Amino acid sequence: MAQAAPPLPLRATIDDLGWLAGSWYGHIGDDPIDEHWSAPAGGGMIGMFRWLKQGRVHMYEFLAIEPDGDGGLTLRLKHFHAGLFAWEGKSLVRAFRLVELGDRQAVFRRGGVFRSNQFVYRRPADDQMIVVEEVRKGSDLATSMFNYTRGPSSPGGLS
Repeated sequence: MAQAAPPLPLRATIDDLGWLAGSWYGHIGDDPIDEHWSAPAGGGMIGMFRWLKQGRVHMYEFLAIEPDGDGGLTLRLKHFHAGLFAWEGKSLVRAFRLVELGDRQAVFRRGGVFRSNQFVYRRPADDQMIVVEEVRKGSDLATSMFNYTRGPSSPGGLS
């Protein structure tokens, strides 16, 4: 089986993604979720995702968007259980290259022979953000959609 080439980087600066900054709130079923992105600074942005189930932390995800060596940007993330116990190995971080950038839309992708992932961030309105995660395993494609609204406070029981 031929190995898939890694996605080609797209030349961009962190300021091109400033529209992500803010606090975003939504739900997965009845479970409240929130995602927060810092404003661009020092060439990067940091983010946090939290998912609650029955009022308790189900998982955290810490994210960073940083320049890579090719003049592009890379989204890096790591998952944690409550207590900051990492899902991935101690030094493993998932990395996704920015491969598409439009007006308030960004696509980050990582490839592989058998499995690939993609995150699509979109801001269709000032107070709305949609994140679509696509995971391909062989010929199977699983898609998750996260619909958020901007907010200074925490609707849905987050505080």
